[in-house]
Amino acid sequence: MDQNEEQQVERIKEFWAEHGKGIIAGAVIGFGLFFGWRYYDKAQIDAANAASAGYQQVANQLQQDADNAVANAQQFINDNAGSQYAHLASLQLAQHAATNGDLATAVTALQTVATDADDSNLQALANIRLARVLLAQQQYDAALAAVQAEMPSAYQAAAAELQGDIYADQGQNEQAREAYQRALASEGESLTPALELKLNSLAAS
Repeated sequence: MDQNEEQQVERIKEFWAEHGKGIIAGAVIGFGLFFGWRYYDKAQIDAANAASAGYQQVANQLQQDADNAVANAQQFINDNAGSQYAHLASLQLAQHAATNGDLATAVTALQTVATDADDSNLQALANIRLARVLLAQQQYDAALAAVQAEMPSAYQAAAAELQGDIYADQGQNEQAREAYQRALASEGESLTPALELKLNSLAAS
């Protein structure tokens, strides 16, 4: 080994003597953070997969009207409160409850989604379904408040038609006609047989 090589070796030794512990510590921390994030990501994925499987099970039970389906759905919603799967389960629960005449449970489930969901499409869907249930209960003011909430354009025709239904049920034919016309004027909407029948019935009254 010549003198230059010896000097290089000495410089390397001095460098490691001064900085080696810090470099090793940094490497250890770096590996720890890397594997820590890997673990965190895996935990998040596992939790999402579990929630997805749980939701599918709840949805199947409600569709099949299985024993304890409602209780299991409510437990799933509580355990996953605020998540998309909880909101989807609430929509399923509301549909099941309304079909079986339990309108109070349907209202509660739909109000939760309409209030808490971050997705504007879920909120709109919940508000429209909520308005239908409230209309069935003849809670007209609450039904109008739900269906008049801000919604994406894709839901505005359905919302306007439902407003017409609410007005028509109260005998407010002029307001009903205006709402049906708004539904018809919504972008991409065509005169469906149901909407035509509603307009014709108002014209005859």
